[in-house]
Formats: sequence, C-alpha cells, structure tokens
Amino acid sequence: MAGNGKSLILSFDDGPTPVNPLMKILQTLQQNNIKAEFYVLGTKVKQNPSYAKMIVNAGHKVQVHSWEHIDLTKVSKETVQSQLEQTRQEIFKATGVNPTRIRPPYGAGGWPGHYNRNLADVASGLSLAIQNWDIDTEDWKAPKGIKGAKITMIENQFKHNGSKTRLNVLMHVQDETSQDLQSFINVLKGWGYTFAMP
Repeated sequence: MAGNGKSLILSFDDGPTPVNPLMKILQTLQQNNIKAEFYVLGTKVKQNPSYAKMIVNAGHKVQVHSWEHIDLTKVSKETVQSQLEQTRQEIFKATGVNPTRIRPPYGAGGWPGHYNRNLADVASGLSLAIQNWDIDTEDWKAPKGIKGAKITMIENQFKHNGSKTRLNVLMHVQDETSQDLQSFINVLKGWGYTFAMP
C-alpha cells in the first residue's frame, strides 16, 4: 500500500470558528485518537478565545495563520510583523501556549527555497517555523468537502510526494469538511497511512 511506513499530520486552517464544524472536527479526531494542528486567524481568536482554548485542551496544536487572512507577500514588513505578532499574542492570551509555526494565507511566500524575505525574517524573529502543506484537499472549492473526484485528486498528490515519509494534509474549519472527515480518515487508513503527532 502507498502509505506503508508513512505518516500524516492533519491540519486545519481559518479557525477556530465556525463553532459547529469545529466541534464536529474535534469530536471526530478524538474518536480516532488523532492529534492535529489548527492554523488560526487572530481576529477569530480574539472574538472566540474559548474555542482556541478548547482546541488546546483537546491535545491539539494552535498555530499562527495571520490576523485577517491577507497575502503577506503583498504588504510591508511592518504589516507582516503586526499580522503575526498580534495573532501570536491572542493565541497566548487565549490558551497560555506560545505557537511555534506559521502557515501564511494561500501558502504565499511560504514554500521552502522560495520564502518571502519579509515573512522569513519576521517569522524567525518570533521563533515561528514556516509550515506549508504537502497535500491540499481543496476542500474549500466547489463542491466543498472531501469526497468524490477530490479523493482521486488527493491520491495523485500522494503519488507525487513519494519520497516523503511525513506529509502535512491541509483542510479547513468548515461544515462540509467536518461532515466528510470520518470517511476521509477511513480512506487514508485504507491507503496504509498512520497519523503522527504535530
């Protein structure tokens, strides 16, 4: 099987809300004994700190996405600093935990060998490692969710990442993904993958 000896980290962007999808995602992860990472928006954490805390209390990692989901490669270094630092502060205020990673919105400027200089400098100064994804479920594209033709598209991505032994799988905190998550986990297990601690 393709996944033999390989492990996955499940990651979810744009949280911690909406609430209902988050609750269902957390429930599904718990039922499968999987720990994931959540790349959150600072504005949402500020509005809903208890849900960021809930993610941490469930044993998952809360990491920096940005303050308001802008393309960090198209703004000044000062704005990048503000976007990351404010989000980091809100995460700590809500959870008592300092995040260790940043995933830039749209993945912009966050690919190894092609890091945006401002992003790399600011992230380093805040002790944040830049972490993009290996597998994009495209769960946000219509039709939303992770089923049907998307499974074939995802399987093809796995084939093109043949040499990696640990892969980061990108999803989003949204209703359709929360509904499809259990069946998607079943598919990944069927392909022979295990789940690593983030």
